[in-house]
Amino acid sequence: MSRAALLLPCVLAGVTLAGCADPKNRQQVTGEVTFKGQPIADGLIHFEPLDGQETGDTPQIVKGKYRIPRDKGLSPGKYKVSIYAGNGLEGAGDASPDSPNAGQRQNRDRIPAAYNTESTLIREITKGGPNNFDFNIP
Repeated sequence: MSRAALLLPCVLAGVTLAGCADPKNRQQVTGEVTFKGQPIADGLIHFEPLDGQETGDTPQIVKGKYRIPRDKGLSPGKYKVSIYAGNGLEGAGDASPDSPNAGQRQNRDRIPAAYNTESTLIREITKGGPNNFDFNIP
């Protein structure tokens, strides 16, 4: 028997197993996020499943871009989206309310609540994509 005839069953078995390897049918998700016309330098974007999916994620936004790779991707369905980006300030390391620096250098979210704690943003992940979602926050 030829070598090709011996390899064919192995190749077919590998293709079949590869198709079954992802029962959650994960999809890559990408996009860009701007705030007042500028890319968000550093932040987070949260995808909360709304249709009972077992997937959800909170990738980091770096220089205005985010990406959830397919191997960690989201299952098809609707997701509530929340976006967070601080003002770049860090605390002084003293959480005491009696500290002379208390409250002077607090890192606060600069994104309006309508885009995070009160978000009504919904996006639908579809099988085969493209699943690219850009957000322009005024």
